[in-house]
Amino acid sequence: MRLHGKVIEWNDERGFGFIVQSGASSRTFVHISAFRKSRDRPILGSLVTYEMRRDDKGRLQAAAADLIGSTPSKQSFTGAFSFLVGGLALLLMFGYVVYVRFSSPNSTISASVYKIVSARDALKSHPEFQCEPEKNSCSKMTSCAEALFQQERCKVPNMDGDRDGIPCEQQLCN
Repeated sequence: MRLHGKVIEWNDERGFGFIVQSGASSRTFVHISAFRKSRDRPILGSLVTYEMRRDDKGRLQAAAADLIGSTPSKQSFTGAFSFLVGGLALLLMFGYVVYVRFSSPNSTISASVYKIVSARDALKSHPEFQCEPEKNSCSKMTSCAEALFQQERCKVPNMDGDRDGIPCEQQLCN
């Protein structure tokens, strides 16, 4: 027969506590192993259903326990919050990569990530850079930012040997 009760005492570090059956006053021992769902972590005031069994020494204790209608534990709230924050951070990073990618239409995704992580100077506006015919090789560039500018805005070919969107990797963008 299933009984209904409430957790009146719980020691999460030691994994046990006591339940009081609805309408009764005697306490019943309950161990964490009695909860059938391994993710269930009772807290003070949790409502439970359970069965009574005798242990090896003949003492009554709760068995086959389930939490019902209880408030989420601090652990599940913390885990959900961490998951939410991590997901939001990942979404923001992805959005920023997309923004950088589309603000330089001729850039590749790997070049956009490279700019964000390693060549942040390339993300700034550089009025000193101009498309000039003589700026056609890595040896004529003064910085990685200039090489990225020339490749993306001026469509200078042959500065990206491995075709990953990052020019002058041997000389400037390493």
